[in-house]
Amino acid sequence: MDTEISQLETDEVCRKYGLSERSAYNVVRGHPWDKVQAMQANVWSSENPQGLISLGVAENPLLQHEVGTYIKNSIAATDNDHLRYGVGPRGSPRLRKALASFFNLEFRSHDPVRDRDVLILPGVMSVLDSLTWSICNEGEGIIVPLPFYTGFNPAVQERSRGVLIQASFQSLEGYHSLDDVFSPVIIQQALEGALQKAAANGVKIRAVLISNPHNPLGRCYPAETVREIARFCGSNSLHLISDEIFAKSVYENPRASDARPFTSVISLNLSDLIAPHLVHVAYGAGKDFCASGLRIGVLLSRNDGIISAVSSISVFQWVPYLTQNAWAEMLEDDHLLAGFHARNAKILGQHCEIAQAFLEEHKIPYYRNANAGTFLWIDLRRYLQNNDKQQTGLNLSISGSPLPNVESYRHRESELCKRCFEFGVGISPGSSFSTEELGWFRICFAVEKQALYIGLQRLLECLRAIEAGNREEP
Repeated sequence: MDTEISQLETDEVCRKYGLSERSAYNVVRGHPWDKVQAMQANVWSSENPQGLISLGVAENPLLQHEVGTYIKNSIAATDNDHLRYGVGPRGSPRLRKALASFFNLEFRSHDPVRDRDVLILPGVMSVLDSLTWSICNEGEGIIVPLPFYTGFNPAVQERSRGVLIQASFQSLEGYHSLDDVFSPVIIQQALEGALQKAAANGVKIRAVLISNPHNPLGRCYPAETVREIARFCGSNSLHLISDEIFAKSVYENPRASDARPFTSVISLNLSDLIAPHLVHVAYGAGKDFCASGLRIGVLLSRNDGIISAVSSISVFQWVPYLTQNAWAEMLEDDHLLAGFHARNAKILGQHCEIAQAFLEEHKIPYYRNANAGTFLWIDLRRYLQNNDKQQTGLNLSISGSPLPNVESYRHRESELCKRCFEFGVGISPGSSFSTEELGWFRICFAVEKQALYIGLQRLLECLRAIEAGNREEP
């Protein structure tokens, strides 16, 4: 159990509400949905210009009108099969076949993906949760390199009570910058260090979990780094789980000096490094198909035991056939796919350039080698300092030797986000992604162009207010 949540707190909730200890733990831990609902009550639009502009959520609505129109014109609930149990909850044969073909063609799978290797679940979070349930006993661990997508926490911990073991970088010999997170040499050291740390704490490691393209850094792992991660997993008999939800959201970024193309773990010949049954891919329609509300994801695994284990609980995660057919219709339309993904990449690149140009104009540092996803990793460390001591490049690292007054800086990071909300723009703090250094934030540029310009301007006004000391400091 999380040491930050005391047994006393859990016991009190159990008594008050008559809950199990398992569910009481989740209640004490909390959830974001009340805040999300409150945010959605006052969203910016041309009719509500004072509403909140969220640059903190990694959705991609840029081509949603096109997707919505396509679905309306292509799908109708006239087939009675939509209203029946059909073949059960593991996924319709049509969609599983379409996805197998999609993986073979678009992910360039080295070994053919079969329909039987694919299971349909309600989103990538469900895929990761189901995988954790299948491979981890309570208290067993999954290694994840820092920083990592905030959703990995609930996916591993909420139901299965797995333990996330962080692979840190900043204290490693040879580490100089965020680019080294993608170095095969450095990541090998980080993974080995995490494995040793887990052993010292009595935690048995079962898997390594990565996001590729990386969230929140927005960069694709080089092929040689994917191979090194696979080698580490194979040599330690660990599962390798690759969240590839942004696989087709890769764009041109002329400002990046070392951008890499996307390399799926299934595109490589890894037979000399890891057994095929230890490699699993999570994917979904939410990002690349601008359809996060469809709530549909896919597990790709050549492990018959994993497929059977996840199938045994899939009745609790049954995706409606109407939804499955909507995605299958898109996947089967070669003409749509060819144009859609090209348009998506082009518009993502345009919006990224708007954000980068703005940041550079106003001398706000950011991680420069992003070329995938819908976000940038920006450096606001100077705004966590007292106004009379502001400097760029301040070391606020919380790995290795502890940062003095670390809780004070965590509070300032949180307060900076609150200040942004006061100015009408939402951004995500680095702490949400378990960053090794406070003061970094993720901003998402995949919003309506007018909203992006206004949101960035609101962010700038907030930072200027902090810098000038016109408001109470965070």
